[in-house]
Amino acid sequence: MKKRILFITRNFPPLTGGMERLNYHAFESLSERYETALLGPKGCGDYALGRLFTAISTTSSLRHLSHSCFEAYRLSRQWRPDLIIAGSGVAALPARFAARCSGAATVTFVHGLDIIYPSRLYQIGFVPAICRSDRVIANSANTARLARSAGVPEKCIEILHPGVTLPRQPSELPSPQSGFNLQGKRVLLAVGRLIRRKGLPEFIRYALPEIVQSEPDLLFLVVGAASESSPLKKEGIEADLQQAIMEAGMQKHVKLLGRLSDERLEQLYSIASLHIFPVLDLPGDVEGFGMVAIEAAAHGVPTIAFNSGGVPDAVKDGVTGYLVEPENYSAFSQAAIRGLNAPGKALSAQCCIEYAAHFSWDKYGQRLSAICEKTLCDPSPTS
Repeated sequence: MKKRILFITRNFPPLTGGMERLNYHAFESLSERYETALLGPKGCGDYALGRLFTAISTTSSLRHLSHSCFEAYRLSRQWRPDLIIAGSGVAALPARFAARCSGAATVTFVHGLDIIYPSRLYQIGFVPAICRSDRVIANSANTARLARSAGVPEKCIEILHPGVTLPRQPSELPSPQSGFNLQGKRVLLAVGRLIRRKGLPEFIRYALPEIVQSEPDLLFLVVGAASESSPLKKEGIEADLQQAIMEAGMQKHVKLLGRLSDERLEQLYSIASLHIFPVLDLPGDVEGFGMVAIEAAAHGVPTIAFNSGGVPDAVKDGVTGYLVEPENYSAFSQAAIRGLNAPGKALSAQCCIEYAAHFSWDKYGQRLSAICEKTLCDPSPTS
């Protein structure tokens, strides 16, 4: 008889962020081996594909928490799961509550910010629930370090990097030239939610002018929009980007493209020379892993990044990109110029693709299942 797993998350499709994709693929991979049920946000039932699910509104954090605890308790008592998985630290509290009432083991995914989120209420209520999980899955070595600092026992921590969808061959994609006026341009690309931590205004102010001086035909394309559901307060990042472009005189060299379809983004990856990832170290905020660097590598595009947070787990220095001392913008500019002119096999597309293949969702699912099996056999490794 298959073991039963209840998966609890506030982040799930139809949203399109990295955490949503990770939770979706985790749930899907577990469903191939276990009997699964999903407790998630409104709309998650469209992706449950006949499996047991309960959808909860996320419009109010307090209402969502109370409803999550109630439904997790109800499902755990009626359905009797063997294992309850929290898709992030926010889901750890209802997961632990339900596990205490049903005797199930618990696993919690942590992504970085959900450990250090700067709220006293969160630190008092949620972090202890994370620490009491039977196992904690960290998305990077840095997130594992944060988990240890928060009180998670070393033996309870597993590091499991997020997966990546390997792209189609460039020959299968339509031309990206139309609409972007890219003829004869060298292209730098930044992809992801526009949030303060990504450091794009600072890059435009302090690094891009030096790169453009070396490569006058350079074009920096920014794909993404400001987060509508960030747990941090509204940041006004789009206005800051526009101001940085004006101050640096980079109007001819920067295009803000907003959100694009996956196909359109694949087209841009196919002609990009480098992916730019100037992540900042900010108080109360952290880059948990840097999934977009793996996605760029999967498309054969090297990444230039600051050696910050979990980024070193996603960029192999000298192979899939260059890592630079945080906030050293002169060094960042020189690394980008070196990457644009890298000879022969240095930062080759093939090396990037081969590295990214180790992060496929198939391999992710295998590793996740192994962690679940270990937890089911020995739910309390520290006892």
